[in-house]
Amino acid sequence: MYFKIVKSLAEKLDMSQQGINSLYYASLLHDAGVINVPYEILVKNSQLTQEEFKIIRDHPANSVELIRPVQFLKPVLPIILYHHEKYDGTGYPSGLKKEQIPLGARIMAVADAFEAMICGRPYRRKLTISEAIEELKEHSGTQFDPKIVSVFCGLSSNKQFKKYLDLIASGFNDTPRDV
Repeated sequence: MYFKIVKSLAEKLDMSQQGINSLYYASLLHDAGVINVPYEILVKNSQLTQEEFKIIRDHPANSVELIRPVQFLKPVLPIILYHHEKYDGTGYPSGLKKEQIPLGARIMAVADAFEAMICGRPYRRKLTISEAIEELKEHSGTQFDPKIVSVFCGLSSNKQFKKYLDLIASGFNDTPRDV
């Protein structure tokens, strides 16, 4: 379902079929580098230390290094590397902002954060779909691209899109969970 969310956003934003294909692979592989993160950090339910957070912050680059040798996945690398950048430039790994962040990565950032909010994490309670949408709106223009948040919110009233959101919220997902 995660890719269906990403695909719906990409289609609404008139992304090319090649871009949508890249998003498909990125949605499957964006957290491959989490394999290098110790389990204790992934399940920690208190604040991370600076050292632990650095390990977490390295996972996009680790993901890219794992899949870099696969030639046909080259267009996917920037999406994976930059999916934790924030629209205002405060994200990682490079502090990119606004349109410096590839469109695919900006789409992934919204979908990834939404999925994290409605599925919960050891350090944060699950939010309802409507609470998560409000959180996206609250961080529109700072953490997230406002245009993508607007499209997401518009799609959230679409019957099929809402079905995807409900399935993810119920615990059914087709991709690994992000940290």
